[in-house]
Amino acid sequence: MPNSSAKRNRTKRIAYTALMVALAVALRLLKSSMFGPIQFINFPGVFTIVSGIIFGPITGMVVGAGSYLLSDILIGLPGYWTMTNMFLMGGIGLITGLIWKRGNRTDISKIGIGVGTYLIMLAFDIASSFAFYALSGSEMSVALFGGILGLFIPSGGGYIYGIGPITEAATAILVVVIAHTLLKNKIVRTC
Repeated sequence: MPNSSAKRNRTKRIAYTALMVALAVALRLLKSSMFGPIQFINFPGVFTIVSGIIFGPITGMVVGAGSYLLSDILIGLPGYWTMTNMFLMGGIGLITGLIWKRGNRTDISKIGIGVGTYLIMLAFDIASSFAFYALSGSEMSVALFGGILGLFIPSGGGYIYGIGPITEAATAILVVVIAHTLLKNKIVRTC
């Protein structure tokens, strides 16, 4: 039978995981209700990466997959892209937890988190767009070209140029602010 300290740590981890999923879903729903489908920040990505950094790979994976599943259902947009984005964002949570897994997380640089987040989210956008085009019947080379080009020019009914890099930058900035605030001030004790 586990001791009370282990039970308390497990309970904290579950509570923190639920909180991160809830924040990601609530903020994505708020953004969607205020601005529609315009993508300028990826809230599931923010809280997935923060969870991976703070709590480790398993929590990051659960937050990534759970936040996309729940928010797509609540927004009313579930489809095959939901499963694709769940898988990709869950993988991002796992990867970020492994990348930034160390005993003393307070010495992680802001630049490292920012650049890492930017590159990870860029890869996510390309992979999810590639999957969307590929699953829609496009040839693989056309799907890859469309996934990359769609980050810079309006596609799929959009009208904003360079929205991909804008989204990645806004997401990276928010991750740096949240992660460093939590780590520096020891607001959240890692479990």
